[in-house]
Amino acid sequence: MSPSSPRAAAIVLTGGASSRMGRHKPAIVVGGRPIVERVLDAVAGWPVVVVGSAEGVPAGSRVVSEEPPGGGPVAGIAAGFASLTTGPYAAELGSSAPDVVVVLAGDLPLLTRQHLSDLVDAVVAVDDRVAVTRSSSGPNWLCSAWPSELLRLRLLAVGGPAGVSVRRLLGEVARIEVPDLADVAVDVDTPGDLEVVRRRAEHS
Repeated sequence: MSPSSPRAAAIVLTGGASSRMGRHKPAIVVGGRPIVERVLDAVAGWPVVVVGSAEGVPAGSRVVSEEPPGGGPVAGIAAGFASLTTGPYAAELGSSAPDVVVVLAGDLPLLTRQHLSDLVDAVVAVDDRVAVTRSSSGPNWLCSAWPSELLRLRLLAVGGPAGVSVRRLLGEVARIEVPDLADVAVDVDTPGDLEVVRRRAEHS
């Protein structure tokens, strides 16, 4: 992997049930825009595929479904990775697989490009490890960056991805924890979380 010009791509997962929120979280408006649109802004300019529901996703975005629909985050990661590296989208990109694949939940409304760049830089520095966001509440597995080849091998290792946990996908892979000092990788699980991020978005 070239430290000077890593090719990054992103998978944004929007297939969760949002059971605690009671409505589809990525489509909820924060700061005048759906949360998923704010996530996509943070990866602007990179090849990106949304996996799951298209609700709230800007027109023209690449959206695919995991297999089976509702099969969980690893099924979503597998579908996104296939789309980026072997499917019709890969052919459109006109290049080989990206060096780094950033895996993101679709409910991270305060996410910044700087934090994602920090994740990518961490992977480039040591390319046999996963870079995982470390927030005050612990690691966020769905705000992480993977060396592309490592992600491919781990997806093969877990076999059928439906129902597989992200923790199992990680297995014994070494990790680099990237501190989220500005708390920008906060997700929105409950109405209380939503009110907090809306207040923060008003002042950002």
